[in-house]
Amino acid sequence: MLQVGNADKLLLQKIARNDQHSFQDLFDTWWEPLFQYAFKVLQNRQDAEEVVQDFFIHFWNKRHELPEIQSLTAYLFTALKNRILNHLAKKKYPVTSLDVLYNNESEFSPAAAFEQKDTESALRSLVSTLPCKMKQVYEMHQFAGLSVNEIARATGNSEQTVRNQLNTAVKKLSLVWKAELLTLIVLYFL
Repeated sequence: MLQVGNADKLLLQKIARNDQHSFQDLFDTWWEPLFQYAFKVLQNRQDAEEVVQDFFIHFWNKRHELPEIQSLTAYLFTALKNRILNHLAKKKYPVTSLDVLYNNESEFSPAAAFEQKDTESALRSLVSTLPCKMKQVYEMHQFAGLSVNEIARATGNSEQTVRNQLNTAVKKLSLVWKAELLTLIVLYFL
């Protein structure tokens, strides 16, 4: 486990003693990396900014109560991840992106990119037909990349309930997808 360096330890001690300049240094150093992380998960600039801003406000308000931190980086990203999970759990329809399904769009030809967009649109349409809670769990897992454990914590459900919802969602989507594909094939040859 990485230990907090002397500079980080001193910075945290100063912040705990109400040193606003030290807090500003922490903010200036970590705002962008934390924002990028939140944006990658939420895929919405306004939501990401709001979550990171709330995180820093919470950090300042709890500066006297901070636990013993072994790794400043790990602490900041874990605390922010928990705030993101809370944000997703409160949001009825989480903003997600299918970009996570594709590693590098530059590898696709224009024709493949067009096909990808059609496929994404069809998948989004299918996902929107799922029951609300199942849709939320599926999007959190598939599009936001959250683990079953993280989704369970965010939604207040058991891990088994989350697994069941994911399995049912995949089965439903698979059946509908196959039926639509079969219809297209039949229509193509008529």
